[in-house]
Amino acid sequence: MLKFNGTWRNYQQRILDSLELHLVDNKIHVVAAPGAGKTTLGLEVIARLNRPTLILAPTITIRAQWKQRLAASFLNGQSPDIISTDIRHPGLITITTYQALLAAFCGKEEPTETEENEEELLEEETEENEKNLTRLKKEKADEVIAILKQAHIDLLCFDEAHHLRNEWWKALVYLLDNLKPKQTISLTATPPYDADTAEWDRYSSLCGSIDEVISIPELVQNGDLCPHQDFIHFSLLRKTESEQINKTLERIAQFIEALADNEILLQAVTDTLLHESEEVMLDNPPTYVALASFLKWADAPVPERFLDLFGFSSFYVPSFNSKYQKLFLSFVLFKHPTGFAASYPELIEKLRGQAKAAGIISSKSIYINDGPKIKRQIANSLGKLDSIQDIVTLETECLGKQLRLVILADYIKYDITDCSALGVIPIWQTLKERKNISLGVLTGTIILLPQPVVAVFKERLQQAQLHEQVTATAFDRDPYFFKITVPGSKKAGVVRLITQLFNEGYLTVLVGTQALLGEGWDAPSINSLILSSTVSSYMLSNQMRGRAIRKDKNNPNKVANIWHLASVKIPSLLERLKQHAPTASKTEFESAFEFFDLAQLEQRFKGYEAPGIYEPYYIENGLDRILPKTVMTLIMTRGPQESDFIGMNSGMKARARDRALTRKLWEKGLHLAYSNPEKALRKGIQTEAKMKDFYYSGGYFSILTFWAFLLGTPGWLCAHNMAYKPAIFFFTLFVLVMLKPTYKFLKCSSPEKIMRQMGIVVLETLSYMGLIKTSLQQVNIKCKNIPGGGIFFSVTNVSPEENNLIIKCMQEIVDPIENPRYIFIRKSKLDFLSTTDYHSIPTIIGQKQANVQVFEGLWNKYIGGCHAVYTRTREGRKLLLKARKAAFSSLVRTKKSKKLSRYE
Repeated sequence: MLKFNGTWRNYQQRILDSLELHLVDNKIHVVAAPGAGKTTLGLEVIARLNRPTLILAPTITIRAQWKQRLAASFLNGQSPDIISTDIRHPGLITITTYQALLAAFCGKEEPTETEENEEELLEEETEENEKNLTRLKKEKADEVIAILKQAHIDLLCFDEAHHLRNEWWKALVYLLDNLKPKQTISLTATPPYDADTAEWDRYSSLCGSIDEVISIPELVQNGDLCPHQDFIHFSLLRKTESEQINKTLERIAQFIEALADNEILLQAVTDTLLHESEEVMLDNPPTYVALASFLKWADAPVPERFLDLFGFSSFYVPSFNSKYQKLFLSFVLFKHPTGFAASYPELIEKLRGQAKAAGIISSKSIYINDGPKIKRQIANSLGKLDSIQDIVTLETECLGKQLRLVILADYIKYDITDCSALGVIPIWQTLKERKNISLGVLTGTIILLPQPVVAVFKERLQQAQLHEQVTATAFDRDPYFFKITVPGSKKAGVVRLITQLFNEGYLTVLVGTQALLGEGWDAPSINSLILSSTVSSYMLSNQMRGRAIRKDKNNPNKVANIWHLASVKIPSLLERLKQHAPTASKTEFESAFEFFDLAQLEQRFKGYEAPGIYEPYYIENGLDRILPKTVMTLIMTRGPQESDFIGMNSGMKARARDRALTRKLWEKGLHLAYSNPEKALRKGIQTEAKMKDFYYSGGYFSILTFWAFLLGTPGWLCAHNMAYKPAIFFFTLFVLVMLKPTYKFLKCSSPEKIMRQMGIVVLETLSYMGLIKTSLQQVNIKCKNIPGGGIFFSVTNVSPEENNLIIKCMQEIVDPIENPRYIFIRKSKLDFLSTTDYHSIPTIIGQKQANVQVFEGLWNKYIGGCHAVYTRTREGRKLLLKARKAAFSSLVRTKKSKKLSRYE
């Protein structure tokens, strides 16, 4: 009944050709970047399996996209009775949302989601509403499942299944457990690679192992996406915004300073360190170190009992910076033992009230300089309106009438008339006087068109027979613009018409909300996109970005610029914070990232792969590819200055003007990757670890001295006419003795070789545990020095899940020690100096002692001597604390390793 009426792209055909193989476990799981045609691919799989199907989508907009694609590509534009969007009245193909599934399981009608209420709710408010929706009711859920069984639904299709709230997950799991479908299809653009083990296991049990991955670079290579580049435009906070944040920080600083004069609190903390059981303290070292840090900061003596237990001298107790302030206040206000609460109830209640008044407490969480209020103030800074104007000017100069610019915002802010907030209407207000653009507004509740476009719009309405009940009246705030009023039944048709006007150039700049235009909306002519949205999630940011990078058949040379906005907290505010926290260390500048939007952008950019704009121009993910390393290093060491961001904006704009360079960098990177099978997508980790002490124990000079002696002795004996047979004997003996250490030395003679050996240890251990199914003979481990310092470690010829597991294990080894079940200790001699180094044994390996013993044996075999220690004993805890202080990795690295996708 369903038959595709188009032509398959080569990577789609590749997946379809292997469909039978992928369905061996009755699950097919495809990771496909926006623009890969995963909706069409999913529908073809449904058509080939030919079973009554339930499709679950994350939003109503995407649900409508599934229905539209099904009708257009498989039913020749018809929409017969086989399609249903009501889970209580299923058809051959039923398309619904995860939220509608939960509502049905709760005995409620499907929520009437609209773009306007989605976009006007803050994320935390939406989550609270979800909690209040009601919980799953078994009898109601069973009624729905009985209906689905009666309709013979035994194929489920999950679209972006991992981006679900907890209650949605519960409904989905209940559906699976009770409906028991024969097969499932899972499609996503962004699998939760960074999730913890429990969340990843939950996701994998639902969707199955990842069968195919279609990446953005592959789509660009194939011509299905256009070359594109991301840029960041920084803006300073307005004066009033800075003053508001100053007041908040000042209240927080005053509250913290007052703690030092609270005699009852000082006594309570001292008593805790004197009398709390050693087991409790050793089970949560950071919290009790925070208590000691507070005492030291308040010039109070730190109990000797604590110092002895933790192996500190008072001098080495850490500074009372924001990290320890959070831990300290969390303990005092919320996460304390019952004995503490019983002894000091009045103190706790009083401090809670003061902390709440200071703005430190939000939902029982502690915030020092990164509270939700401050983050919202910065994320919605009006300085972003200045950035938008600057970008519009730049793109208009570059593209003129060919400009097709979309600006996405979180909110409409219809009632704002003076540009005093960030939203669709304030952005329109900011740009409406410009004469060199044709500006429109398109949201779920308001549509604005400029007067010259209205006549064409009305003509198109007539042609599409949509003119009845659609009105255009002069907008009361500016009569040059007309407000379009549309009944709900005709909204989709009107959106399509306005999209056509935009594609044809009647509109050159379109302002809208991410709720309407960010998902499922298709306008291939977009060549510039401004994301003023503050969303950081993989799914939504990828969906929004995906609007701009689609190819345009009418413009084969299209190159798209994607602009991200970041507000900058001016340096004087950081200095003010330091003034009120004089013990803050230099690492406090690391928290400066929380004062721009860079923290959220860092999350976004984990899912973006594109060429770097600085040498060596790798195609890779991550924020570093577009930020100048020298400037960012300077900011991290001496704090940000206004000139830093002015300079970065100038550099970004210069590169944004040169679209030809963007195309050239894509062509260069893709040519290298695809002209040589050995040079392709590698997902791995980048670490800046200095691995000198990983060199095989014995060191350079020991090895060289022995071999110089061995090789020189026979010649010396012969030269002095002495007996050479003993010399040959000793020579042979020494060769045999030194063969193994020399082999190990050669295998570990450089940082990249050491990383490779570590990878072998991890790989073979995981294989022993049954977690690596791929034959070890097929696996290829790559380690490469990075220009500017560091090592890039990657593994190829393994499944995405296996690769993700290996990377997580490697990160745990090279990153600073946190709280592992097992650590391993290495004692070595290098250049005649003894060293003792500590590292974590990866969590998944440390779950069983037998696995740890295998890891220990393999490390001894491939790298050198090590000894594993269980940290859940008193002695083990002491060693863990010692390890945290002395671990090689935390002494010589400036930051943690990071996951990286790179084409090389």
